Amino acid sequence: MARRLVLRYPFAGQRELMQRTDGYIPARRAELIAALGAEMGAGTPQGAGFQDLARIVAALLHHEAHEALERLKTLYAPLDPDTPASAADNDAALDAFEAALTKALVRANFAEIETGDERRGRTKLTADLHLVASNDGIKRIRYFARGVHREPVTIKNLFGLIRKSVDADIVEDVVVFVAFKDENEIARRERRAFERVRGGMRPGAVIVKHFRHVARAELITLHPGARPTMKRTDQLMLGVPAVALGVPVLVQLGAAVPVLFAVIAAYLGAQGAIDGDRLKQAIASMSALVAVGGFVLRQKMKFERQSLWYQKELAETVYFRNVANNAGVLDALIGAGEEQDSKEALLAYWALLVANRPLAKQEIDKAAEEFLRRKFRLDVDFEIGDALAKIERMGIVTREGEALRALPIDQSFDRLDAAWDDFFKRTSAPTPAT
Repeated sequence: MARRLVLRYPFAGQRELMQRTDGYIPARRAELIAALGAEMGAGTPQGAGFQDLARIVAALLHHEAHEALERLKTLYAPLDPDTPASAADNDAALDAFEAALTKALVRANFAEIETGDERRGRTKLTADLHLVASNDGIKRIRYFARGVHREPVTIKNLFGLIRKSVDADIVEDVVVFVAFKDENEIARRERRAFERVRGGMRPGAVIVKHFRHVARAELITLHPGARPTMKRTDQLMLGVPAVALGVPVLVQLGAAVPVLFAVIAAYLGAQGAIDGDRLKQAIASMSALVAVGGFVLRQKMKFERQSLWYQKELAETVYFRNVANNAGVLDALIGAGEEQDSKEALLAYWALLVANRPLAKQEIDKAAEEFLRRKFRLDVDFEIGDALAKIERMGIVTREGEALRALPIDQSFDRLDAAWDDFFKRTSAPTPAT
């Protein structure tokens, strides 16, 4: 019986401390801004001013993200499977898009992961499936993850009668990048497999898929060429009865076949008449043939039924974790990067502002991590380097040696307001009136 997996996620107000190995901050931006403002005094001019400043920081980063999204979509256009193939250099287009996508993923706190044995093994937690991942027709495949942490899961066996709780590595977000081979790169031996497995995908295309809440042990299910194979237990359950019932039928058939051929020959006039006993034997032979045919058909249906069950388990595992595909992933990815950028920048600026003195890099990092741990029960490896680069670029901090000091909110708001106005300056001279 296939096993069922139930993930237990902590909810707001009853969260356990979530251990992480990356800089991803899962708290919502609005929730984080409200918490930072409350730390400075809810309803006070300082707290209200910080929330106003946070809105313009978010607006500036959103505008930058929009430009990055347009560039990424332009690079993806010739590789999009929903568009016809272009005459452009596909290798150059692939390299340019892959580099830009990787940069966007890093900005959104994704890191590339190696799937290792999961690509060749079985899903140990979800459905106990044995999967084989075929790379026929695939030029490149890469996995990027964000928010990897340990989490308790409940495994159900025997229709839910037996339950077992284990700790598993859960990946909150997974992006899979798959580049298919060009028409002239697909070998003859893999062409049929490519056409069967890829479901009408045109050669040279690139697909990008985003999944949520995936157990590390089931990463193989996200491979586009993953297909279930029969488990050893199922092979025995189907094979042993087939042998036990098939051998007597085949013995009977072996004795009856010569009689059947003799009757056919007599019917066609190749030999003399057949007596009644031989005719009865021929009828028995026909019955044996029908029995063999029925047995083979029954075993085939059992095999196909089990295969369909495997396919259903695999489809459900992937379907309910899929968030976006192809161009839709780009929108979500750039949006996620923008949100992470603003949360990092605001945390760093807040740490400097409440300290009201110059802080070293390590002090800012410690203050941000302690705040996330205290307010959101999150143990995050805060990316201090990225955060400081953003607020320095915005001009809302000053450097004093190796330390930094935050400008007051009013001065910071004026700097950001000027930067916002600069975004919309004309880059070309106005056309003279005629």
